[in-house]
Amino acid sequence: MYTPRHFAMTDDRVRALLASAEAAQLVTAHEAGPVATLLPLTYRPDAAGSGWGSLIFHVTRVNPVWKEPYLGQALAILSGPDGYIHPDWYASNAESPGVPTWNYVTVHVWGPLVVHDDAGWLRDAVLDLSDRFGYDSRQVADDAIDRMLRAIVGIEVPIERIEAKAKLNQNRSREDIAGAIAGLRGVGNHPLADVMDEISVPHAEARHQLLADVKSRRRLGEVPLT
Repeated sequence: MYTPRHFAMTDDRVRALLASAEAAQLVTAHEAGPVATLLPLTYRPDAAGSGWGSLIFHVTRVNPVWKEPYLGQALAILSGPDGYIHPDWYASNAESPGVPTWNYVTVHVWGPLVVHDDAGWLRDAVLDLSDRFGYDSRQVADDAIDRMLRAIVGIEVPIERIEAKAKLNQNRSREDIAGAIAGLRGVGNHPLADVMDEISVPHAEARHQLLADVKSRRRLGEVPLT
């Protein structure tokens, strides 16, 4: 994934997206070609704190994705907020009309595809998933749970590599970013507006201050013009 430096995400923000993502596109490569499967997930951080941890999924037993020979690592694509940015939202658009863009946050995770067919592991995975969405599966009779567990297999992707990108207008002015945030709130896309408030606004403030400092130093003759 092409990621300019100003669109890169910090490790803390990556971990936050891993923890908050509710589903991912799990992409696996097979001799017949790539397969993408949209699956709900839970994120298990590394207990030792030294690595990225794992993504946990499950699929129905008849799904061939877990039993067909696969090539290389699996790729899980997790998405954060995203949305259309109308150029009229930019403060600069009145004098210098621009073009629309799409802002987004995404994390790409690579790792081996590990299949789990152990009832205890599966039970923990299913309970963890139902807990995070607010349903207590423990109220279901044990024999019913056991029957359902026999119909699924677990998939774990231990995270070995991550690429993360937050494309959020960081290359634009404070005024344009403020306009984009206001526009997003006006159309009800508050999640994207919120993440721009968290990431793009401080970036724009720092960029504005840096340019102001350079101009000031040039006036004082401390920085050459060429």
